[in-house]
Amino acid sequence: MSLVTLAIPFFLVSVLVELALDRWRNWGLYRLNDAIGSLGAGIMSRISGLVRSGVGLLIYLPAYELLTPYYQAVGFNWTAANPWHLLLAVVAYDFCYYWKHRFAHEINLLWADHLVHHQSEDYNLTTALRQPSGGLPIGWIFYLPLLLIGLPAELMITAGAIDLIYQFWVHTQKFPKVRWIEWIFVTPSNHRVHHAQNRVYVDRNYGGVFIIWDRLFGSYQEELEQEPCIYGVRKPLRSFDPLAANLQHYRRMALDAWYTKSWREKLTLWFRRTGYRPADAEEAMPEPSCDLGDFRRFDPQIGCGQRLYALAQHLCYSGATLALLWYARDMAYGEQLLAVGLLAFGLISNGRILDGHRLARHWELARLGLLLAVAPILPFALSAALAGYALASGLAWLWLAFSGKEDTVASVSD
Repeated sequence: MSLVTLAIPFFLVSVLVELALDRWRNWGLYRLNDAIGSLGAGIMSRISGLVRSGVGLLIYLPAYELLTPYYQAVGFNWTAANPWHLLLAVVAYDFCYYWKHRFAHEINLLWADHLVHHQSEDYNLTTALRQPSGGLPIGWIFYLPLLLIGLPAELMITAGAIDLIYQFWVHTQKFPKVRWIEWIFVTPSNHRVHHAQNRVYVDRNYGGVFIIWDRLFGSYQEELEQEPCIYGVRKPLRSFDPLAANLQHYRRMALDAWYTKSWREKLTLWFRRTGYRPADAEEAMPEPSCDLGDFRRFDPQIGCGQRLYALAQHLCYSGATLALLWYARDMAYGEQLLAVGLLAFGLISNGRILDGHRLARHWELARLGLLLAVAPILPFALSAALAGYALASGLAWLWLAFSGKEDTVASVSD
């Protein structure tokens, strides 16, 4: 089991602690819908990783074997048991991560994947867990330079996990600046800048663990007291559905490719600078950016019962995800695929409930009906538990969504 999977319980406990402090101190950092939207995207990312292949390792491992005589001649002999080797591996990995992260902000196709992490209009520890579910598998290219220093794949994976785990704690608004730390490490202050959509902050501070790369390569921006951060992206998602989150920019680029008449534009817009749109596509389908002077977070209002229902379902999905990640190695690929599909359907339906989507009531019933249909093919104990869950959820949802007992306002459709 990976270090990141082992760290998930720590992440969730930390979120609960920050949430409790938020409610106690009345900070206003958390909204239920945005937090569930971010956590749902994080769950989608982890479970999708079970059923997609790691292209990077399929290339890195043979290349490492091919270069082994060179490593022996030079004297490279990395070992995770040596803490200095591990530290150097993290530094080298973070250098590659900086460039991967920077290009993800500068090229349309790479931004389409990374965008998911930036869509939240809140900034708290759940934002750290908001991750994309795959996208085009080309990020591994940026780590190929690690072959030049003979870094073994297992040490690269460990360094990558440490890099990712470190980034969790910087997604908070309540840790102040500590001047000397700001010069060396990524901190909550300089990472808040990275997540802000203010013009002065956009496309700054790309480091994962070390901020020194940004200082060296001219992408550093300090958090300014006179310029409070406004979080999110200039073209807001306006949904808590993790599937919509992952498809947002791909959909926009596909529509631009459809509307533009130039074949050159159709083929190249994917690789242009982030935000580039063909002139004729922009004229046919204008999309104004968010007005930061009158910025309002996406916050559709649904009934209290439906909010509590969505929270309860999210807790069920979280428990099921932890179980799936724990037992995944003992499951056949087809079983993993079925479990991932059912969980993904639930996350999408829950996001649409929080959106106040007019069809959410029917999608949720369809999801629960599908669970009842699948239950008989499972082992008896799991089948009984799943059927009981589906029936109890169905009765609760029928009462909340169809009985007219709850007032629902500001419902959002397509």
